[in-house]
Amino acid sequence: MHGNDPELPPLEEPCDACGGSGNAPPGNGYEMRASFNCPKCKGHKLAPTAAGRALLDFVKRRLNLSEPEATRSLFG
Repeated sequence: MHGNDPELPPLEEPCDACGGSGNAPPGNGYEMRASFNCPKCKGHKLAPTAAGRALLDFVKRRLNLSEPEATRSLFG
């Protein structure tokens, strides 16, 4: 996320698990994959930075979201 506020640290960065492609790493020839999306970024191509995770934790606490509910609501 690239905002206009110079005081705000970067909240997202390209996912290091998929290299920012959003795709799951290829399995071997006989292995079924549960999803073609990257398991870390879930196909969004970006992953939260430490500052982004801190902001997400703050929002989850303020909205009193349980972990499954927060994951579903915040990450699709």
